[in-house]
Amino acid sequence: MEQQQQPMPAADQIPPEEHVGLTFGDGFQFGCGFAIALTLASVLVILGLLLLLLILSLSGINLLHNLIGAAPMV
Repeated sequence: MEQQQQPMPAADQIPPEEHVGLTFGDGFQFGCGFAIALTLASVLVILGLLLLLLILSLSGINLLHNLIGAAPMV
């Protein structure tokens, strides 16, 4: 007994895979990827500035004190 092979369905007849949930990459597909990228970049810039201020203050250059406009410490 010989089994007959059924013809393969066309690409547009294949049912799409079911999505279980949303992933991080789906945000870019739905258009909110710009907001995610902007938020991530903002957080990284703020952390970088805080790290720079920490390093400068530890080295004796107190920029935060100068920005407030207080008299220099003697």
